[in-house]
Amino acid sequence: MAQTRGNLAIRERENQQQSTSQQYRQKTTVVTRRAELPLREKMLYLTSVLVAVALCSIVAWRYVHIYDLNHQIAAVQSQTSQINKNIAQAERDRQELRQAIVPTALSMGLVQSTDQEPVFVERKSGQESQTKSADDSK
Repeated sequence: MAQTRGNLAIRERENQQQSTSQQYRQKTTVVTRRAELPLREKMLYLTSVLVAVALCSIVAWRYVHIYDLNHQIAAVQSQTSQINKNIAQAERDRQELRQAIVPTALSMGLVQSTDQEPVFVERKSGQESQTKSADDSK
């Protein structure tokens, strides 16, 4: 009762089942224990991890420093813009005051000088005025 498939001859399945049920099957499992790493290799790994952590720390510190500088730059720029606004306001006030001088002086009763009529102001020094006042009191 051999079965053939092509040119391969196969045993009957019944014979195989009978023979396997009668035999004792032995199972073996292979347990592999990993050997410990040598101390030198452990130290090499530890050193490489410490170097990597140090490099990452340096890079992070530089990024924090750059962020702080950018924050300071933004603060200085906002202060500069505020000062420029104050300067513009002061310029506008100065222009308004310059334009208001003549009408205010005229309303107080002062007379505006013209080019044809120069205004002469008597020049007195501090010592001359003191001597005259001293002479007047005698």
